[in-house]
Amino acid sequence: MTKTALAKLFDDKAIQALSGDKTFARGKTYAVSGAVIIQAEQTESAPMVRAEVQGTSTYTTSVSIDHGKIIGDCDCPSAVDGWFCKHMVAVALVWRDRLMDTETVIDEAAQKKVQASAKRAQTVRANRSALHEFLRSRSAEELAEKLIDLANNERDIERELQQWQKLKELPNNPANLKSLITEMLAINVNAFNWRDAPDYARRMQSLLPILQQELKRDAKSALALATHALRRSWVVMMHVDDSNGYLGDIVTQIADQWLVALQRCGAQPATFGDTYLRLQLEDPFGCFDGKIAEQAMGIAALNRYRTALAAEWREAKDAELAKKAKRAAKYKSAYRFIGHRSSFDENSIRLRTLERLHLAQLEANGEVDEALAVLREDMSDAMQYSQVTEFLEKHQRTRDAFANAELAYKTFPDDWHVRDILLGYYERDGWTDEAYAMRRKNFDEHPNPENFRHLLKAGTAAGKDTAALRTELMQVLETRELEEAQSRRIANGVRDVSLRAEMLCSERKWNEALGLVQPPAVCNAHTLRKIALHLGKVQHKQAVVLLERVLKFSMQTATSPYREPLQLVSEIIERLDALPRAQYLSRLRQEYKAKRNFIRDLPEQ
Repeated sequence: MTKTALAKLFDDKAIQALSGDKTFARGKTYAVSGAVIIQAEQTESAPMVRAEVQGTSTYTTSVSIDHGKIIGDCDCPSAVDGWFCKHMVAVALVWRDRLMDTETVIDEAAQKKVQASAKRAQTVRANRSALHEFLRSRSAEELAEKLIDLANNERDIERELQQWQKLKELPNNPANLKSLITEMLAINVNAFNWRDAPDYARRMQSLLPILQQELKRDAKSALALATHALRRSWVVMMHVDDSNGYLGDIVTQIADQWLVALQRCGAQPATFGDTYLRLQLEDPFGCFDGKIAEQAMGIAALNRYRTALAAEWREAKDAELAKKAKRAAKYKSAYRFIGHRSSFDENSIRLRTLERLHLAQLEANGEVDEALAVLREDMSDAMQYSQVTEFLEKHQRTRDAFANAELAYKTFPDDWHVRDILLGYYERDGWTDEAYAMRRKNFDEHPNPENFRHLLKAGTAAGKDTAALRTELMQVLETRELEEAQSRRIANGVRDVSLRAEMLCSERKWNEALGLVQPPAVCNAHTLRKIALHLGKVQHKQAVVLLERVLKFSMQTATSPYREPLQLVSEIIERLDALPRAQYLSRLRQEYKAKRNFIRDLPEQ
């Protein structure tokens, strides 16, 4: 990849999409402040750059290209949380300038801003260091009195100190462990904010040493405590926002401790099978490896688990079937779900969980026919047919799978997933005529570029004249355009040719598409822009005309900061010579003078 091609990957829009507007603005300040010092650079097969970014601290930052995408890494707190941070933005912008052999102009105001921020951070660090020195110089009695005073006035500090006290007393009083875990995981879910997640995650993290310590003392007690911790944490996870995954990671670690404790305990009594089933039903995220747990619990507990699971599934399934029968009686017809619609009430969700677990146990025990009977017990919706087909295919019963797919299509001919599965069999096994007929049905119902390409391919496989088929399909679309124009009583025969233009674009027939979209024809802005951007240099004039149509449409609804219109303006003027460019920008300033922010951000003439 050339340096110029590499630099084009780092346009502002691409970096903003990764970082967000505010982070991009902060990163740009760092870039023009001279805070980025390049350490290493590679522009060949695996393009990357590594740099130090100096600000409130000095961070090591890298930016690279992986399969055409910008990725970055930084040791700052924001990047650790998974964000494309301001330091990555700064490095990307400085690298872009280096690749284009342009010098990053140091902005004195930005430099002063970054230096002032670094100075403030240095002052904070110095004050903190001085405080630590001061505290270490105090006597134990003086520090204790100060902590007591703070605890009396701050409830959070008092709670932290009480938990510290209990942790220190644990070796002498392990019976308090359960209540301590309850207290540590206590939370007001109604007041919880995603910003609270890191602090709460640290509280959860402090459970792990407690569980590890108890595991050394008594594996059975550690298993009971880990079970309690899991249940408490699952309740929290179901009610708070953990978008960043802070809590989920630690819950998984608690589950790992539970598995270790179970393995240390060895084979469990049969009644443990009931406990394990309850845990499986309560676990909202699949936190632990069931295969490891089931191997560790022993055959007595496992058999009890399977028996209890089968009984609960049977009860839940019967209740669901009764509900469907009641609904069918109410509507006085055989009740069927159309497509993949199904209820998501609590009982239905529980049934799906039970059925998934029950099927897993039957398969693990080699009872494939029994598992198949479970799946076939209720075939009232298309999704259940699809599950049976996939199950049969999984167990190499290909002929039965094919037959079930055909039955599913006969029962639910309008379901896209059912149709797609059968189509896969037709095309795999060489049923070319059947595949062509189904592809034609897909196109007739949903004419789009993907179905267009698939139909032409199916026609070729079925021995059709591809050119004649293509002409026929285009005529079908043209007829639809005329019918649509007539039904809407559009004057002068003006037609919307967007669909035909999209088909031509999918075939990369740009000149044919260009001819089709000429006025008075109407075409959507997205397709017009696509055509314009794929026209060659000798067709810059035609591309500009198309892009101006898109800009006019965009400005009807655009608001500040006018990103899309300004990008369109850039695409237009790069196809104009100097004088026409100046005239065009001048005309825009006059035409849209009421849109002050748009005028302000237009390129200089």
